[in-house]
Amino acid sequence: MTGVDLVELHSVPEPPPCPRCGKDGILSALVSHGWTNASGADVRGWVTVVLCADCDADAPHAAPLITWFHVHGSVDADNDAAFLALLTEWAKNVRVATLDEATLEEEITAWRRGEL
Repeated sequence: MTGVDLVELHSVPEPPPCPRCGKDGILSALVSHGWTNASGADVRGWVTVVLCADCDADAPHAAPLITWFHVHGSVDADNDAAFLALLTEWAKNVRVATLDEATLEEEITAWRRGEL
């Protein structure tokens, strides 16, 4: 799968922590993702993606949105159109990491042995 099919954005009182660096994120979105399993069937699901000022600063689709948050801080009637345009561009370019089936199998085996 390439790109994002669906994105759900949720307003939360506190910024979500970035899973990559642990610092406060700017926003999070639920992003649809999927892969084709060994039998050829599509497997679909949702994953939370966090926009992080540090980790995403160099990403061309994220940097303008990060800058927008630094300048405006929050969305209101005066800036909602610009926000939506930048959010849409970011969401269209979000990439969800491909499932590493070998690592998954290793974790399942470790869990079955009681190691996790």
